[in-house]
Amino acid sequence: MFVNDLSFGFDLSEDGRSMTGDATITDALRPSGSSLPRPSVLATVADCVAGVPACLTTAPQLAVTLDIVVRIVADRSGDSLALTAEIVKVGRSTVAAEVCFTDAATGQLVAHSYVTFMASPRPQDVAPPLIRGMRTTGSMPVAFPDHIGMRVLEHGVTEIEHGPFLQQASGTLQGGAVALLGEVAAETLTGRPVLDLDTRYLSAVRLGPGRATAVSLGSGLVRAEVRDVGNDNRLAALVTARVAS
Repeated sequence: MFVNDLSFGFDLSEDGRSMTGDATITDALRPSGSSLPRPSVLATVADCVAGVPACLTTAPQLAVTLDIVVRIVADRSGDSLALTAEIVKVGRSTVAAEVCFTDAATGQLVAHSYVTFMASPRPQDVAPPLIRGMRTTGSMPVAFPDHIGMRVLEHGVTEIEHGPFLQQASGTLQGGAVALLGEVAAETLTGRPVLDLDTRYLSAVRLGPGRATAVSLGSGLVRAEVRDVGNDNRLAALVTARVAS
């Protein structure tokens, strides 16, 4: 799937509660004209990094993502990011994690993320074989939205098909792709890059296409609804984005 075309890796601690790793950010993973990574790229990485220890906790059930928050705090960033992550809460039904991305050259914090998971209630959603780390070394020859087939139907409206390249283990559209739908919808509505991205997953996108429709809330905030068009236009996610001023 498209996650393998990113370049990142991490290792899990012995107790399964923390992770350290790195990520490479190329121009394909940035908005046009910006040195900062797309928040949806960081959301994709955070989801993968925190998802491994989350599945350790929810096994034998698959850990599914409830929400991902990414806040970019730097004005600029280099190509190499160091990442640290920690499980901050293990409850009876949910797992919460915190992920930090820093510029590997300067040590400056670039972005901060929270991710929350729950054990899937569907008996067929079984956790994959548990691993102690992960490493991808792929690359994208074109911009991230183009690489995964994102379409801009009009300013503020984006769409993407459902398929094996974009789906995760439970068969739904991968969380990073859903986050990108909302990000690009906000970006094309305002003409400005997104700095903060808050994605709340409400139901799966199992049929597709997934479609995001964005509206301005004022003061640089944008709200986007992501719906599963092929499944009676079911509401799948709510995305709140803050764009650059």
